[in-house]
Amino acid sequence: MKIMVLCSKYFYEKVPEIKRLLENQGHEITLLNCFEEPFREERLKLISEEEHRKFKDEMMRLHEPKIKQVDAVLVLNFEKNGKQNYLGGATFMEVVKAWELNKKIFFYNPLPDCIFTDELKGINPVIINKDLLKLIPKKIEVEIRSFISKEKYEELLEFFRVNSEFVKEDFQETHYFDCEQDLRIQKNNVGSKIWLKKGKIHDDAREEIEIFTKEDSFENLGKLFNALGHKVEIKWLRNRNQFNWNGIKVCLDFTKGYGYIIELEKIGTEENKEKIIEDFKQKLNELNISLTSKEEFTNKYNYYKEHWRELINGNSS
Repeated sequence: MKIMVLCSKYFYEKVPEIKRLLENQGHEITLLNCFEEPFREERLKLISEEEHRKFKDEMMRLHEPKIKQVDAVLVLNFEKNGKQNYLGGATFMEVVKAWELNKKIFFYNPLPDCIFTDELKGINPVIINKDLLKLIPKKIEVEIRSFISKEKYEELLEFFRVNSEFVKEDFQETHYFDCEQDLRIQKNNVGSKIWLKKGKIHDDAREEIEIFTKEDSFENLGKLFNALGHKVEIKWLRNRNQFNWNGIKVCLDFTKGYGYIIELEKIGTEENKEKIIEDFKQKLNELNISLTSKEEFTNKYNYYKEHWRELINGNSS
């Protein structure tokens, strides 16, 4: 993430270490307008009122072009002369400009009790309480899926075998439980896992929590959740072929009783998920695949949820 550090000139001595820590996390850091000459303003004040005015004009005009180039601003607000979490007028104006430009705004310490407090509460910055790890974007699974015909499925298997890296073929058995969260267990050819997906089913981007264990643990995982009062709501039996297509995880699935599906997936963040989804849509278009609507997925899911027992025990294909 591109971050501009903001603070009073009285805190400039703290900037290099924080800059180093942020860069070690992979961030790109932009420093303040007068970082190399922190007391230039005081020097110009002594020259004349007009020189000081020109200086303030110059600095304020730099706010917008510099902040436009970053993703976020980090405000370093420390104690100054007995004032806790101090924020000066110039820094406040930079914060307002970042807010106007829809940039993420982080405060190193809680908001100060000052003349700007109400306005700062309205801006509603993220208070990180000295924890720079909170600036690392949370990773989420970004995916797009579409139903395809059996003929298209077979065509795509041939296409990806030639035009991508084959990763694996896998048989998966997945159980969904009847609880408020989207809680699942799954076993495949190499192991088992407990799996929780946040958000709503069929959302394009969801945070996942996974705990992996041995394949022969699957039965005991089911018994564990049953003992906790969670009953199996749905079972899925899926054969999956996975490919790496220029950095995109491609899964071609056949799920018994449900149908054939192509899924494109990448790990992203809240900041770039929309771009990833648009890229995925373009890829589906290149493959001559129409995007299945969420409404159709929901309808098919609800039908499968009601009839999965006869569908997986019958001769569905």
